[in-house]
Amino acid sequence: MSQDFSKIMHWAIRRCEGKIDVEDGAQKNCFYQIYPFTTENISGYINEFDLKDKSLLTVGSSGDQVINAILYGCQDISILDVNPYTKFYYYLKTASILNLELKEFMLFLRFKDYPNVFKDNKFVFNKELYNKVKLTLRLLDYESYLFWDELFNTFKPVDIRNNLFSLDEDRTNVILGCNPYLKNLTYYEKTRDKIQKIFPHFITGDLFKINLIRNYDNIWLSNIGTYLPRHFVKIMTDKLAESLTQNGKLLISYLYQTTANTEYEDGWCLIYDLEKTFNILREYNPNLISFMGVDGLKFQDSNIKDSILVYKKN
Repeated sequence: MSQDFSKIMHWAIRRCEGKIDVEDGAQKNCFYQIYPFTTENISGYINEFDLKDKSLLTVGSSGDQVINAILYGCQDISILDVNPYTKFYYYLKTASILNLELKEFMLFLRFKDYPNVFKDNKFVFNKELYNKVKLTLRLLDYESYLFWDELFNTFKPVDIRNNLFSLDEDRTNVILGCNPYLKNLTYYEKTRDKIQKIFPHFITGDLFKINLIRNYDNIWLSNIGTYLPRHFVKIMTDKLAESLTQNGKLLISYLYQTTANTEYEDGWCLIYDLEKTFNILREYNPNLISFMGVDGLKFQDSNIKDSILVYKKN
């Protein structure tokens, strides 16, 4: 058991009690809420990366990046996240995939606008469904089992979901559209077959402070870049580019409603000023790869295009 597990458990309990204040140890250590599902269209960009039998370093977030990469044949995966809850949620999702049918999986883990729009799912973290997954959860990762077993046996499911998780949860059609592993029953069962053989390596810490000890064929940074000043995007790219293998690819940032012709508007995140972003990253000559977005992911528009900013090391 990790040295800090008791502290992490303590902070999670306080959060579920609704006691999030200036003394919250999780907040002080930058542990924010868990994302229940991805907020980017992984289906749109996953084929841009060679994942089969390759290595991947990715942010943890909802765990969906990892699960989809496993579906596409990635077996060597490291997960970097400042939030240690990420590991616990990944293993809860994995145990759920291994023991629940697709409809049960959605019933257990969905909350907002499920099963009907404007309704919260009253079966979220249902005890009967949890009992189906907890033995497998215990076998997969004992800390994750202790974490969820304590919370599920102490608090109401709605209190856990409202206090420990982000309420930025998209509607069902968006979640299905973004995630290949949830596309249909066939993909879900393929994921079940592959995921039981993969045990990712978890790295808990600040991206800018962690010293990586190996190189990766692929690195995914999700939309971290949209929250950073432009010079920090450069520092982040400098750091991660050194950890790529030859011909490896770095997903520098996910960009919503953006193509090469999108004009920057005042108030947008700085990375969306593409002319200046490409200038500061000129030594990497990154590519902007665009694809169809998912209607409702950020905007109600079936013709929207999102993009990823990608550097390939060669």
